[in-house]
Amino acid sequence: MSMKIIAAGFCFALAAAALPLSGPAGAEPVPPLAARSELDAFLWPGTEPPRRLDQHGDRLRPESLRDRLVVVSFVHADCTIACAVRVLDLDKLAQALPAPLRERVTFLSIGTDPARDDPARLRAFAEGLVGKTTRLRFLDSDAASTAALAAALRYPPAALPEPPPTILVFDRTGRMAMAYGGDPLDGPRLLQDLTLLETFENGIGRPARGEARDPA
Repeated sequence: MSMKIIAAGFCFALAAAALPLSGPAGAEPVPPLAARSELDAFLWPGTEPPRRLDQHGDRLRPESLRDRLVVVSFVHADCTIACAVRVLDLDKLAQALPAPLRERVTFLSIGTDPARDDPARLRAFAEGLVGKTTRLRFLDSDAASTAALAAALRYPPAALPEPPPTILVFDRTGRMAMAYGGDPLDGPRLLQDLTLLETFENGIGRPARGEARDPA
Protein backbone atom coordinates (compact mmCIF):
# COMPACT_ATOMS: atom_id res chain seq x y z
CA MET A 1 0.00 0.00 0.00
CA SER A 2 1.35 3.43 -0.87
CA MET A 3 1.88 6.11 1.74
CA LYS A 4 -1.16 8.32 2.17
CA ILE A 5 -0.48 11.95 1.24
CA ILE A 6 -2.31 14.48 3.35
CA ALA A 7 -2.71 18.12 2.32
CA ALA A 8 -1.71 20.44 5.17
CA GLY A 9 -3.03 23.82 6.17
CA PHE A 10 -5.23 25.14 3.38
CA CYS A 11 -8.42 24.32 1.50
CA PHE A 12 -8.76 25.93 -1.91
CA ALA A 13 -11.64 23.91 -3.35
CA LEU A 14 -14.45 25.99 -1.81
CA ALA A 15 -12.60 29.21 -2.60
CA ALA A 16 -12.21 28.11 -6.20
CA ALA A 17 -15.92 27.39 -6.51
CA ALA A 18 -16.79 30.79 -5.06
CA LEU A 19 -14.53 32.87 -7.31
CA PRO A 20 -16.21 34.77 -10.18
CA LEU A 21 -15.27 33.19 -13.49
CA SER A 22 -15.62 36.01 -16.02
CA GLY A 23 -13.39 38.97 -16.72
CA PRO A 24 -13.04 42.01 -18.96
CA ALA A 25 -12.04 41.75 -22.60
CA GLY A 26 -8.32 41.21 -23.03
CA ALA A 27 -7.81 39.63 -19.60
CA GLU A 28 -6.23 36.21 -19.23
CA PRO A 29 -9.14 33.78 -19.80
CA VAL A 30 -10.34 32.08 -16.64
CA PRO A 31 -11.05 28.35 -17.09
CA PRO A 32 -14.74 27.33 -16.82
CA LEU A 33 -15.92 25.96 -13.49
CA ALA A 34 -15.63 22.31 -14.53
CA ALA A 35 -11.97 22.76 -15.49
CA ARG A 36 -10.98 25.21 -12.75
CA SER A 37 -8.59 23.44 -10.42
CA GLU A 38 -7.33 24.56 -7.02
CA LEU A 39 -4.06 25.51 -8.73
CA ASP A 40 -5.92 27.68 -11.26
CA ALA A 41 -7.85 29.41 -8.48
CA PHE A 42 -4.65 30.03 -6.52
CA LEU A 43 -2.63 31.42 -9.42
CA TRP A 44 -5.40 33.34 -11.18
CA PRO A 45 -7.82 34.60 -8.50
CA GLY A 46 -10.59 37.11 -9.03
CA THR A 47 -12.33 38.55 -12.05
CA GLU A 48 -9.24 40.30 -13.40
CA PRO A 49 -6.53 37.63 -13.15
CA PRO A 50 -2.94 38.80 -13.61
CA ARG A 51 -1.03 37.95 -16.75
CA ARG A 52 1.65 36.18 -14.69
CA LEU A 53 4.75 36.99 -16.74
CA ASP A 54 7.94 35.15 -15.85
CA GLN A 55 11.46 36.57 -15.67
CA HIS A 56 11.84 36.17 -19.44
CA GLY A 57 8.62 38.04 -20.19
CA ASP A 58 6.79 34.83 -21.16
CA ARG A 59 3.20 34.46 -20.03
CA LEU A 60 2.31 31.55 -17.79
CA ARG A 61 -0.78 29.81 -19.14
CA PRO A 62 -3.01 27.31 -17.31
CA GLU A 63 -2.65 24.69 -20.02
CA SER A 64 1.13 24.58 -19.56
CA LEU A 65 0.59 23.18 -16.04
CA ARG A 66 -1.86 20.43 -16.96
CA ASP A 67 -0.84 16.88 -15.94
CA ARG A 68 2.25 18.19 -14.13
CA LEU A 69 3.34 18.38 -10.51
CA VAL A 70 3.68 22.04 -9.56
CA VAL A 71 5.83 23.39 -6.72
CA VAL A 72 4.87 26.93 -5.70
CA SER A 73 7.04 29.19 -3.56
CA PHE A 74 7.26 32.95 -2.96
CA VAL A 75 10.00 35.50 -3.50
CA HIS A 76 10.89 39.12 -4.05
CA ALA A 77 14.06 40.70 -5.35
CA ASP A 78 15.05 42.29 -2.02
CA CYS A 79 14.14 39.35 0.20
CA THR A 80 16.18 38.38 3.23
CA ILE A 81 18.92 35.77 3.40
CA ALA A 82 16.40 33.10 4.48
CA CYS A 83 14.38 33.70 1.31
CA ALA A 84 17.51 33.68 -0.87
CA VAL A 85 18.70 30.39 0.65
CA ARG A 86 15.26 28.89 0.05
CA VAL A 87 15.51 29.85 -3.64
CA LEU A 88 19.00 28.33 -3.85
CA ASP A 89 17.76 25.11 -2.25
CA LEU A 90 14.79 24.86 -4.63
CA ASP A 91 17.06 25.47 -7.61
CA LYS A 92 19.42 22.75 -6.39
CA LEU A 93 16.51 20.34 -5.99
CA ALA A 94 15.12 21.18 -9.44
CA GLN A 95 18.47 20.44 -11.05
CA ALA A 96 18.98 17.23 -9.08
CA LEU A 97 15.63 15.60 -9.96
CA PRO A 98 16.08 12.31 -11.83
CA ALA A 99 15.38 12.68 -15.56
CA PRO A 100 11.88 11.08 -15.69
CA LEU A 101 10.68 13.19 -12.77
CA ARG A 102 12.42 16.36 -13.97
CA GLU A 103 10.17 16.43 -17.03
CA ARG A 104 7.05 16.18 -14.86
CA VAL A 105 7.65 18.95 -12.31
CA THR A 106 7.28 22.72 -12.71
CA PHE A 107 8.74 25.12 -10.14
CA LEU A 108 7.03 28.51 -9.76
CA SER A 109 8.30 31.35 -7.54
CA ILE A 110 5.64 34.06 -7.20
CA GLY A 111 6.73 37.62 -6.56
CA THR A 112 5.26 39.34 -3.50
CA ASP A 113 6.35 42.90 -4.28
CA PRO A 114 4.07 43.95 -7.18
CA ALA A 115 5.06 47.61 -6.89
CA ARG A 116 8.67 46.86 -7.90
CA ASP A 117 9.21 43.30 -9.03
CA ASP A 118 8.52 43.45 -12.77
CA PRO A 119 9.90 40.69 -15.04
CA ALA A 120 13.15 42.58 -15.71
CA ARG A 121 13.89 42.98 -12.01
CA LEU A 122 13.00 39.36 -11.29
CA ARG A 123 15.27 38.29 -14.13
CA ALA A 124 18.21 40.24 -12.69
CA PHE A 125 17.53 38.69 -9.28
CA ALA A 126 17.23 35.16 -10.69
CA GLU A 127 20.32 35.36 -12.87
CA GLY A 128 22.37 36.89 -10.08
CA LEU A 129 21.33 34.23 -7.57
CA VAL A 130 20.78 30.97 -9.45
CA GLY A 131 21.95 31.74 -13.00
CA LYS A 132 20.38 31.94 -16.43
CA THR A 133 19.71 28.21 -16.75
CA THR A 134 17.58 27.82 -13.61
CA ARG A 135 14.48 25.68 -13.96
CA LEU A 136 12.57 27.97 -11.59
CA ARG A 137 10.09 30.37 -13.19
CA PHE A 138 9.89 33.66 -11.30
CA LEU A 139 6.45 35.22 -11.76
CA ASP A 140 5.37 38.82 -11.36
CA SER A 141 2.11 39.71 -9.66
CA ASP A 142 -0.27 42.58 -8.99
CA ALA A 143 -1.60 44.09 -5.79
CA ALA A 144 -4.96 42.30 -5.88
CA SER A 145 -3.57 38.83 -6.48
CA THR A 146 -0.83 39.35 -3.87
CA ALA A 147 -3.48 40.26 -1.30
CA ALA A 148 -5.51 37.19 -2.32
CA LEU A 149 -2.51 34.90 -1.92
CA ALA A 150 -1.67 36.37 1.49
CA ALA A 151 -5.27 35.81 2.60
CA ALA A 152 -5.27 32.20 1.34
CA LEU A 153 -2.02 31.53 3.20
CA ARG A 154 -3.19 33.45 6.31
CA TYR A 155 -0.02 35.49 6.01
CA PRO A 156 -0.05 38.89 7.78
CA PRO A 157 -0.31 41.65 5.14
CA ALA A 158 2.01 43.80 7.27
CA ALA A 159 4.78 41.25 6.71
CA LEU A 160 4.72 41.79 2.94
CA PRO A 161 6.68 42.15 0.73
CA GLU A 162 8.87 39.67 2.62
CA PRO A 163 7.54 36.41 1.15
CA PRO A 164 5.97 33.72 3.33
CA PRO A 165 8.27 30.74 4.04
CA THR A 166 5.69 28.43 2.49
CA ILE A 167 6.00 25.85 -0.26
CA LEU A 168 2.93 24.28 -1.82
CA VAL A 169 2.83 21.19 -4.02
CA PHE A 170 -0.06 20.50 -6.41
CA ASP A 171 -0.73 17.11 -7.95
CA ARG A 172 -1.21 16.31 -11.63
CA THR A 173 -4.88 17.32 -11.50
CA GLY A 174 -4.13 20.72 -9.93
CA ARG A 175 -5.20 19.65 -6.45
CA MET A 176 -3.22 20.97 -3.48
CA ALA A 177 -1.47 17.90 -2.11
CA MET A 178 1.13 19.14 0.37
CA ALA A 179 2.27 22.28 2.17
CA TYR A 180 5.57 22.93 3.88
CA GLY A 181 6.50 25.81 6.15
CA GLY A 182 9.65 27.04 7.79
CA ASP A 183 13.33 27.02 6.94
CA PRO A 184 15.58 25.43 5.97
CA LEU A 185 14.03 23.53 3.08
CA ASP A 186 14.02 19.78 3.62
CA GLY A 187 15.15 18.86 0.10
CA PRO A 188 15.30 15.07 0.61
CA ARG A 189 11.76 15.05 2.04
CA LEU A 190 10.42 17.15 -0.83
CA LEU A 191 12.13 14.88 -3.37
CA GLN A 192 10.67 11.83 -1.65
CA ASP A 193 7.19 13.34 -1.68
CA LEU A 194 7.41 14.40 -5.34
CA THR A 195 8.56 10.90 -6.31
CA LEU A 196 5.59 9.39 -4.50
CA LEU A 197 3.14 11.99 -5.78
CA GLU A 198 4.17 11.26 -9.37
CA THR A 199 2.75 7.75 -9.00
CA PHE A 200 -0.75 9.21 -8.57
CA GLU A 201 -1.49 9.56 -12.28
CA ASN A 202 -5.05 10.81 -11.74
CA GLY A 203 -4.48 12.80 -8.55
CA ILE A 204 -4.25 11.79 -4.92
CA GLY A 205 -7.93 10.86 -4.74
CA ARG A 206 -7.33 7.87 -7.06
CA PRO A 207 -5.19 4.73 -6.65
CA ALA A 208 -1.49 5.17 -7.28
CA ARG A 209 0.24 3.47 -10.19
CA GLY A 210 0.85 -0.19 -9.28
CA GLU A 211 -1.45 -0.13 -6.25
CA ALA A 212 -3.96 -2.96 -5.99
CA ARG A 213 -7.48 -1.72 -6.63
CA ASP A 214 -10.44 -2.79 -4.57
CA PRO A 215 -12.85 -5.00 -6.52
CA ALA A 216 -15.91 -3.19 -7.79
